[in-house]
Amino acid sequence: MAATAEKSTRDAEECPVRRGSRCGGVGPVRKVSVTLGGPHRSVMLEERIPYYYAVLELLPSATSADIKKAWLEQMQVWHPDRFAHSSTLHRKAEARTQMINQAYQTLSDPFARTRYDATTRKSSSAKPSRSSAPPRPHPTPRPRQEVRGPQSLIILSRPGQPKIPVPAIQMLVDTNEHSPYDFRRLVRIAGTIRQTLPAGDYAIAEAPGLFCVERKSVTELYASTSDLSGDRARFLRELERLLPFPNRFLMVEGRIDQTQGRGRLSEYLKNGVMDFLDAVALKYGIHAIFAETREEAEERVANLAAMHYAYFYAEQEGLGRSLSENDV
Repeated sequence: MAATAEKSTRDAEECPVRRGSRCGGVGPVRKVSVTLGGPHRSVMLEERIPYYYAVLELLPSATSADIKKAWLEQMQVWHPDRFAHSSTLHRKAEARTQMINQAYQTLSDPFARTRYDATTRKSSSAKPSRSSAPPRPHPTPRPRQEVRGPQSLIILSRPGQPKIPVPAIQMLVDTNEHSPYDFRRLVRIAGTIRQTLPAGDYAIAEAPGLFCVERKSVTELYASTSDLSGDRARFLRELERLLPFPNRFLMVEGRIDQTQGRGRLSEYLKNGVMDFLDAVALKYGIHAIFAETREEAEERVANLAAMHYAYFYAEQEGLGRSLSENDV
């Protein structure tokens, strides 16, 4: 760990910082005049100013010592060498460390920091050029290429010891899963591996016997639990195959109260499903997790897997079954 920290420091001092990195916090907008081919052809472009205090997780009142300490901690956590197991995460870590170095170079220089603070304050307080433009009623929808779910790896920490990031994991996906999650743009998931699983639809490649998830849509769940469909016995056999796994879950996609009938029939069907799931939890120890959308269900499965592996990884590192001091 010490060698990694020294390498992080050396890399930060020697490696040039690219302007315009897309990682880290984004601050106010600064307008820049650009001439295009002549004195009378100029346009105003908007330049995003990275918010360096957020990059280093600091307040604007931070001292020079606080800035250096935060920089070293961030470099220990995000050094690209830690992500050699995944080319995608390695590239993200490289971009992140470039932004961290850029933030440190600016905030550690008193003159550069003064100019930066003045620029961000001026940009933040600037009035919009068109006062008549109506405010947006809703936030802009998240672009599909952005990172989803938690934005950082899980970190193991103990007082007086270096922080240890839990590596991103590979998800095992059963070959019979007809519409599998791909877990893209989820920082804690390095990728997927398709193979035949002994039970369920999803497991963890680094610890195959630790965790298992069976996925059902609400429609499939209603059909599988109905006494009239003939699928109830088969579904119970599928759930029984999850028993060897110490951590087993049933992920349900969709609203459990979505219409399956009218009036009393709808309520009757809903109550029947809930009774079934409660009985499964008591008899088999299989916990049902509900998500209204497919994207939310995918993120829940990813985070459940990452958290279970983090506790497993902490035990392997000799830290006991906790992520930090006085943790649950």
